[in-house]
Formats: sequence, structure tokens, C-alpha cells
Amino acid sequence: MTQAATQHAPAAALAELPVRLERCGRPGVPKYLVLRDAVVQAVTAGDWPAGMRLPNEAELAARLPLSLGTIQRALRLLVEDGVIVRRQGQGSFVAERGVGRMHAPLHCRFLDDAGGYLPVYPEVTDRYAVDAPGPWSAHLGAPGLVCIERRLRIADEFSVFSRFYADPRRMPAFATLPARKLSGENFKDIIWRESAQPIGRISQCLSTLKLPLAVCRVLGVRAGCIGQLLEVCAFVGRDSPIYYQELYIPPNARRMHLAGDGRDPGLGA
Repeated sequence: MTQAATQHAPAAALAELPVRLERCGRPGVPKYLVLRDAVVQAVTAGDWPAGMRLPNEAELAARLPLSLGTIQRALRLLVEDGVIVRRQGQGSFVAERGVGRMHAPLHCRFLDDAGGYLPVYPEVTDRYAVDAPGPWSAHLGAPGLVCIERRLRIADEFSVFSRFYADPRRMPAFATLPARKLSGENFKDIIWRESAQPIGRISQCLSTLKLPLAVCRVLGVRAGCIGQLLEVCAFVGRDSPIYYQELYIPPNARRMHLAGDGRDPGLGA
């Protein structure tokens, strides 16, 4: 292991953490989730490189306006999300980013055998402009939308196909960020950065259908396979529509946890 890979957190990176905490804070969100999001932003921005050693919990408590219990809870979530790793007798480190695991998924919450969530690995497969009306129109209204297609690998068990629709005039990042960058991002984090508002109410409809042929090809299942379609209408602020999403789910043996609000931290929080 190289010296660079085991570097301690630089003073500048730690000094910026309280500022990130303030930026990530939003009404109704617990402090441990705010700290988790602040660390994720530092890692995503490259300010905290892979292999960087974090201060221990007591040192973080001395630097931040947070209790030790809050910090411990946030670090536990960061480990579960694959953002940091703990090494016995050495401490906590920023994980390698090549694994591509999604941080804190909101919709693809499939339960593992222990009652936690299976890891999700997203990959953007296409992005294009949408002017024609469709199921998204009633929620998002005006034409000129962007659609982002993704394959979401659920652990090593199966994949889900997603179409995500948003207004690029309201959130330019969905039209301008490189596909590789989008693949490594949780879209709810982009929405927060672009709008300064958390996702609030979520309306979801689940139906059973014959999966479209194009979807079957992407997911690697047989043509004519019967699966499920989860349609999501999400809002920010006072019921302001923010995105529409379709999730095509093939047959699988896992239970899926459906959140009713974007601020739902999940079962393991």
C-alpha cells in the first residue's frame, strides 16, 4: 500500500467539513444523515481521496457540533453504503471509488437475508431529450425533458432497468454531467445540490406486466418475461413536481421496501 493511499485527512479537508454540514442541513433531516451526506459530498468532489484515513470518532466529536452518538451512527451508515471502510486496528478510510456502489438508494431498496438492503450498482446506458407526451406529462407538464436510462445491478442477483425524467432547465446537471459521473451519483443528491431542497412526498404505483423486449435485452432475461413496473412521481417543497421515474423489475425472490418520503433514511438508519 502506498504512502499516498494511507494519508491522514488533510487539515484543509477537515476544516471544510463544518461548512459542508451547514450546506447539507435541511428541515426535518436528522443530524446523522446530514453528516453522512456531507462526507459523501467530500468524497464525490474528490476532496477526500480514496485511502484517506479519517479522524477517529472522538476527534470528530471535538471538531464538530455533533454528539458522539450522532457521529457513530453516521459512520455506521457510511460503512453500510460502501463510502468508507474500517480496518481492524487501523481506523476508518475512504473506500476505493471504482466499485461504483450507489450511496443510500431511495427506490431500489431490496432486503437482504439480514434485513438490510442489497447493494445497488448503477450504470447510465443512455440519455436523450424528450419532447413527446407520455406517462410523465401529467406529473412534469412541459416538453423539453431529459430522460436518463440506467441499469441498476442489485448485488450479484439481478438488475433493474430505470428511466428517469426531469426538466433540465430546472436541474441542468442531468443534461450536462458526463455519463460516467452520473453513473456514480445518487440522483437525490444531485437534486439537493441543484434545487437546495430535499425530495419530499413520493407517489408510487406498482403493476405487473410483460416486460418490453428492449428492457428484457438490457436485463438479460428471456423475451416475454413477466415482471413489475414501479412508476414514481416525486416532489420537493410544497408539492412541486421534480421527477418521474419508471423502474422495470424482473422476477426475483427479494422483498422491496417502498419509501413514502424522500427523507426516509431506510430500515438500517
